[in-house]
Amino acid sequence: MFYKVDISALLLDQNPWWNNPNHRETRGFPFRRAVFLSLLPYVSDPRELRAALLIGPRQVGKTTLLRQLVDELLDRNWPPGNIMFFDFADERLVDAISPREVATARPSGMSDEHPRVLLLDEIQYAPGWSRWLKSAVDQARRTGSRIRFIVTGSAASALRDGAIESGQGRWDELQIEGLTFSEFLSLSGRGADDPGKLAARDPQAFDRYLALGGLPGHANSVSPRASRRRIREDVAERAILRDLRGTGVEIEQVRRLFVHLVAGSGGEWNQSNRADDLGANRKSLGDWLALLESTHLLVRLNRDRTALTKARSDLRSRPKIFAADHGLIAAFSPYPEPLQVTEVLARVYEAIVFRHLRDLARKGSGELSFFRLNDDIEVDFVLRYPRSAVGVEVTSSSNLKPSKIARAAEGMQRAGIERKLLIHGGVTMTHSSGVALVPLHEFLLDPSRHAGAEP
Repeated sequence: MFYKVDISALLLDQNPWWNNPNHRETRGFPFRRAVFLSLLPYVSDPRELRAALLIGPRQVGKTTLLRQLVDELLDRNWPPGNIMFFDFADERLVDAISPREVATARPSGMSDEHPRVLLLDEIQYAPGWSRWLKSAVDQARRTGSRIRFIVTGSAASALRDGAIESGQGRWDELQIEGLTFSEFLSLSGRGADDPGKLAARDPQAFDRYLALGGLPGHANSVSPRASRRRIREDVAERAILRDLRGTGVEIEQVRRLFVHLVAGSGGEWNQSNRADDLGANRKSLGDWLALLESTHLLVRLNRDRTALTKARSDLRSRPKIFAADHGLIAAFSPYPEPLQVTEVLARVYEAIVFRHLRDLARKGSGELSFFRLNDDIEVDFVLRYPRSAVGVEVTSSSNLKPSKIARAAEGMQRAGIERKLLIHGGVTMTHSSGVALVPLHEFLLDPSRHAGAEP
């Protein structure tokens, strides 16, 4: 007889608080990401009738967030039987399990005085999950049943299953990325102090952040080399091989494309050249890039249009492709000490700044891009807010030559930007030629101070 998983037994194993209400999954791990507070209303606010879909790359902490929600609800005296967690990526599953099969389970101790909370992890592995979630949310609204849904997964599955259309008005997509430097400090220091105080207590934190990246599971690693190896294995085996296998793409070709793009993080996307490199047709290559972007391992940066003419050549301008987390750049570098290689360090600096600028753009309703004029004048990043704009140039060098500063000032001037920022690898913060010169470690402690929207 072929082995079949006992779902009831698996649910008991994944939900130990059903039998032991004092069980806490994240005891001794007080650090919580900023997105945690955004998730709470989806389970505790009776006016919130939508589900939450938490999307982000692997190893970024989605499962930990769900387990922290469990502990928070238990601490609020929520009935243990009203809280259900299920991991659809559990290695013990040999067959696909439908969300309906999980949701119909009825643990003992359920109470009508509190809503029922379903925390469904890696839901992309569940067949027809988007149709089920749409139906479940609609039914809960129609019947007035007190049930809440928080699910995690990858956007790749959403694109395949048509979930974007199904989810309109039924669930919100919340994005989670690698740790900001402030979060890295809080996690490493296990405290909630001001980032500046944490940095002063741990002078090596900045160097560790550069070397390890922003994936939470590696923040306290004592071996950058081992951490890089684990990142490579997880990305290659799971984020690419497992997550994208069902799309029917040529996995090995996609893996090669991913390594090329991460190694060249911040480079311009030239579809014709990459098609020639891989021996693939251009349309396939465009599809592969879209899938890799949907895993949130790569992020696209488009060209700034505000200061450009509408010439046809501008409309066809190629985007830049960045590694979503700078730890990926070091992990897929062939060098034994990647940060000692000038080119690698430069790409790491740009990826770090880009990640923090994305955060500012989301919080301040900003639009992020890069500026280029006639393939000669360029600004690494342009962050345009409704009433202001910031130009950001990045260099890992600590030797800021006057010509470099003047060129940065000219590029931002040509882009029509008055607030000019050059982030560098030195230690001195000053001004020159109308440009604020800010060391990377100072920028990371308070990005909004240097590049946030003006009041």
